[in-house]
Amino acid sequence: MRFPFTFMGVLALAIGLWVGLYLAVHPTLDPASRGLAAATAVVCFGFGLYVLVRRLRRGPEH
Repeated sequence: MRFPFTFMGVLALAIGLWVGLYLAVHPTLDPASRGLAAATAVVCFGFGLYVLVRRLRRGPEH
């Protein structure tokens, strides 16, 4: 049953995109907040890409 993990990967990419857009729209954030948000976006993109690439490479049974 791989659907929850695929969903988590897509959701992680969506959250990373949302945080990135938030950073683009709010340029007046203090440096600490910008750093935390940027780190969150990077982690979300990394996890999402890892899950989805692994799913595409190994197929639905792994």
